[in-house]
Amino acid sequence: GLLGWYMVKSGLEEKPDSYDIPRVSQYRLAAHLGSALVLYSASLWTGLSLLLPQHKLPETKQLLRLRQYAHGTTALIFLTALSGAFVAGLDAGLVYNSFPKMGERWIPDDLLAFSPVLRNIFENPTTVQFDHRILGIASVTAVTALYFYSRKIPLPRRTRMAVTSLLAVACMQ
Repeated sequence: GLLGWYMVKSGLEEKPDSYDIPRVSQYRLAAHLGSALVLYSASLWTGLSLLLPQHKLPETKQLLRLRQYAHGTTALIFLTALSGAFVAGLDAGLVYNSFPKMGERWIPDDLLAFSPVLRNIFENPTTVQFDHRILGIASVTAVTALYFYSRKIPLPRRTRMAVTSLLAVACMQ
């Protein structure tokens, strides 16, 4: 709640030279979204662990590799969601409305227009949108690979359903 208030407060501060629509800071928006995702995920994890008994699976090399890959995919999805907050905070989705190309180009000219270069990742609407697209494609690819890898391992029905549902949701996105 405190982080939400802090985020909204950034959009209510009037800038002397701008009477535009109030905008919240993309940094605060990303922090708010990130904390909400972590809190929601932890609550869901806790609830499911209380409701459903844990499967005791043999610790095979394949299963350990699947878990590592699942954790990496989770981190990639989290990063993709946070990059979406930067897109929303900067209205970067309005810059290029064509896909897969951005306008007439695969890589736009103004991708690294800001100086220093690192500033582009967080404040250049073109770069923010480009990064979000790349991360989105990488996330769908990682989820698809996770699905196909999981098919090679003997897993409980509930786990198979979870991986299949993850693939379905990723494809819908």
